[in-house]
Amino acid sequence: MNQDHIGTLAAVEESAPDVDKRIKRLGVCVFLVGLHSLTLGSFIFFFTDAFYKFFFGVEVDNLFLIKQAGLFLFCLGLFYMVPIRDLVNKHRIVDLIIVTKVLAVLFLVTNAWLVAKPGPILLAALGDGIMGTMLIFCSLTAGLFLKKERPSQV
Repeated sequence: MNQDHIGTLAAVEESAPDVDKRIKRLGVCVFLVGLHSLTLGSFIFFFTDAFYKFFFGVEVDNLFLIKQAGLFLFCLGLFYMVPIRDLVNKHRIVDLIIVTKVLAVLFLVTNAWLVAKPGPILLAALGDGIMGTMLIFCSLTAGLFLKKERPSQV
């Protein structure tokens, strides 16, 4: 073996723990985003009246649609958990999670004025924006953001 090849192997061996750490960081980020949706969805579904009274100061008129939104958010949280065990092979799902966060921010910002108190809605948009930004950052540093092919194992 020549010296150049040995140096390349050493660099690959040194970078493997860094890549693993970055992928684990992305996994933690995805887990926290999923946990947020599971928790919020459960709270909206089971404690609908308390949620609306606390955040909006109003009584709920249509429990069905609100509870349906809570269930949908809970299901979305389950979807967010799917790639955690195998982020390398399921990294495209993380890209879809990022898309859902972008869409959530757009929806919340453009529709916040439909409620009596838009402050909590805008705060939720900020939270979704922060989660989306963290997912993009962690996905980029792990080398998985918008990657079309499966990354090579280091």
